[in-house]
Amino acid sequence: MGENNAPSPTDHAVRPVGFVSDEPVIRQIGDRALYLGNKHAARPEAHNQSFEHVLSATSEAYPLTTAHHPLIDGAGNEWTAFEAAVDTARRFVRADGPALIHCKAGVSRSATLIATALAAEEKRPLSDALASVQAARPIATPNPALYELAVIYLAANAYRSLTPPEPTP
Repeated sequence: MGENNAPSPTDHAVRPVGFVSDEPVIRQIGDRALYLGNKHAARPEAHNQSFEHVLSATSEAYPLTTAHHPLIDGAGNEWTAFEAAVDTARRFVRADGPALIHCKAGVSRSATLIATALAAEEKRPLSDALASVQAARPIATPNPALYELAVIYLAANAYRSLTPPEPTP
């Protein structure tokens, strides 16, 4: 800490734009079977973790990808693409078996999708859900354009359940 308990510039971790670790990043979110990762987490030869569900928010699909929802890490995403990615993330949050949601660096797109899915599924504020993600991955920081889409998603889907309705007799 700097003077007067104000944070100094060295108190914060900064990820240079475009930086991606050469190693797999795999972080469990709380005690759930839900993981945030980078692109190497979706390559089976890079680690010994197994996943039943893998959402890739990258431009390309990876060997472990079971759902591919390419998103831009910034402005320019179509609403329907973002909504579909979050809907898939919500299904993965509820699914049996371990689920990985990853992007290129495991910082922005994956963090946004997981935080939005947790907020929707657990009926909690987006900021609280993001804090859960950041507890596992402190440098997780949604791009402002993605965060805005997350806020809109939660406002538009506040009362929508992804569970199909029970059939009527």
